[in-house]
Amino acid sequence: MCAWRSRRRSGWIWNIAEEYFPGATQIIDECHARGHYWNVAKLFFGKDEKRRQRWAEKRKREPDDGKAEKVIRSINRLNPSTAEQKEVCQREIGYFENNKHRMRYDQYRREALFVGSGVIEAACRSLVGQRLKQSGMHWTVRGANSIIALRCCILSRLWEDFWEYRAAA
Repeated sequence: MCAWRSRRRSGWIWNIAEEYFPGATQIIDECHARGHYWNVAKLFFGKDEKRRQRWAEKRKREPDDGKAEKVIRSINRLNPSTAEQKEVCQREIGYFENNKHRMRYDQYRREALFVGSGVIEAACRSLVGQRLKQSGMHWTVRGANSIIALRCCILSRLWEDFWEYRAAA
């Protein structure tokens, strides 16, 4: 996904997460964060693969060690010479500034939290796929949403809570 689209869309994602899961730990997918400093590396070091790799590898260790602020300082130290370089630097610095609290990968690993979305994506694929994509099944959007909500309640052991909530509504 292009960084500008990500920045434009990400605000509402975090707001929805906070609304429905207040106090939950919000984590930027580690691979997604890496894409942002790679944007800078590609633009500044272009065809010099050795420098590009070296610069990006140093950036990789910084969030892994819980120091996303170092990525910001490293981007700030670059000397943009074109309008495009200045724009990309500003955009990516903004991205890391706005999300550094979601990039404490060292802390998340100590807490045994996932820092990539692969596990969640696989769970969604199997959760949805096992129920909705069986042979001969056809669903309306409303019906699919309803059955998936119920399946999530069952698999997350929130079945009783769901019915209490329904009764109170």
